Amino acid sequence: MKNIGQDIRSFASQVQDSQLLNEPQGGYTIVLDPVGRTGENGQDAPPPPPPDKETPPKILEMVRMYQYGGNAFGQKCLNFYRQGKFMEDYEDDAPWEGTFSRYFPTYHDLNIRQLRGYFTWRTQVRKGTYLPVSTSLAYIYLYELLNGIGTGSVEESLWKMQEFETEFLDTEIGDPHIKHNLHRWMLELAIVYQLPKKTVLQYIEPYYIQLDRDLETLRNPESRTDEEIFTALRHFAERKIESSPIFKKDAAAGKHIFAEIWKYALATCNLDGKDLFTACFGPLKAYHWYPLANAVYLERRKLDDIAYELNSCHRYLFTDGHWLEEKYGELYFHRNRIKALLHVTDLKLRRYFGTGHHLRGNDEEAWAIPFVEAVIEADRQAKIEAARPKVNINLDNLSQIRQDAAVTRESLLTDEDRAEAANVSAPVENPVAEKVAECGRCGYDDNDYNNDNDYNNDKNEDDDDVTVSLDAIHRQILLTLLDGGTADNLLRTHRLMPSVVTDTLNEAFYDEIGDSILNCDGEQISLVEDYVDDVKGMLDTSCPCESEIPSS
Repeated sequence: MKNIGQDIRSFASQVQDSQLLNEPQGGYTIVLDPVGRTGENGQDAPPPPPPDKETPPKILEMVRMYQYGGNAFGQKCLNFYRQGKFMEDYEDDAPWEGTFSRYFPTYHDLNIRQLRGYFTWRTQVRKGTYLPVSTSLAYIYLYELLNGIGTGSVEESLWKMQEFETEFLDTEIGDPHIKHNLHRWMLELAIVYQLPKKTVLQYIEPYYIQLDRDLETLRNPESRTDEEIFTALRHFAERKIESSPIFKKDAAAGKHIFAEIWKYALATCNLDGKDLFTACFGPLKAYHWYPLANAVYLERRKLDDIAYELNSCHRYLFTDGHWLEEKYGELYFHRNRIKALLHVTDLKLRRYFGTGHHLRGNDEEAWAIPFVEAVIEADRQAKIEAARPKVNINLDNLSQIRQDAAVTRESLLTDEDRAEAANVSAPVENPVAEKVAECGRCGYDDNDYNNDNDYNNDKNEDDDDVTVSLDAIHRQILLTLLDGGTADNLLRTHRLMPSVVTDTLNEAFYDEIGDSILNCDGEQISLVEDYVDDVKGMLDTSCPCESEIPSS
């Protein structure tokens, strides 16, 4: 009865993990020695026929090696290893073409004919000839490789597993469902034996390699390129953010600002008391890891503590007799937060770039707006600064230049020039100041033409109609465009960038019109025809001297 209980517990353990083996469910058989097997009709079937006189003595000796007792599955693995090492170099020539199906199959589950058939098939495999065989027998061969039966090193076991996949599975001779377990076992075997990282990476699915790479990039973005950061962000986007019109207009600038926004938010953002990375991806956690748990495998070594680092976001630990996997678990990813940041970035950049295809925001994304706007404003100011002409003066030579200029000027003066220079001229009145005196309404000043905006703001407080007030230069540019002209001269005279002017005017009218009124191709500014009448009706043109703007 004790043996019966052990076999039943072994069977229950097999059923619990059966789905991991991806085999067709064809029923189960419990073998209770020395009683015969149970037939399909529920009656005891006669025991398997005794071996004939031609049975190889080594097979008979292997069968007798099987020991009962101890932990059910652990004893099963121990028996398999002992019998496998005993038969490591055995060859046979007695093919068997029957069907055999069993979860966690071992030599002990086979009768004499099946054993000889398996070893005959294995003999051909080792010679490079792969023939069809029952899936359960193919699993026995893989268990041998996992346990180092028939190989001289772990590297050789892995090489033979790869050959098995190429010659047996990829050629459709064997069951393709074996691949799932095969890939898992190759990875786990390589980690358990701490093979070089280059070797381990061969057996990890590309999805998880890219996931770890993207997490590393977003956690430490300072040393990464704009392209790397954008690629990592794209991995967690709800949709293809690269299809946004901002990338059609200027892909490099768009990726740069996306990257800068992530770096700035990572350094300054705090959500629920957590930094942005932790708020989006959760903490680095350790999970129980059970390598080769769904295979007949015997760990024969006594392991010391192990820390195998796959990368800065993923490592494997062996401590206190247990394996752990430390990683960022996708179960704890808050993808909605990173999607919110990406959506707000796309929304704001469309307006900043003037694409004309705007998005709607929502209240749940409001936390991301300050970080996005701060980076966009910094980029705007950088463009303005870059557009200003740079004058480099060598102060060391300035004194000499002045002296040379004075000598040259003196040599060119005529007697009449010298006489005229001796006379003191009357001061010339400032025409701009005179204009200010004549116009007391606009308060126009050459030193600060932006005061027009303050004037119009005050004047419009009592108006019933909606008007948009602008400073003198931007008003003049818009009036010129409305009259069918171009703004080239005004832009050149006042050293203004077409794209910056376009964004400024679009922002001014956006609250009332809800769309961009101007388009800019980088050089030329043009009006959107659909909004010409609206702009005319909203533009404040009451000041009679609005066209009198100062020259640069």
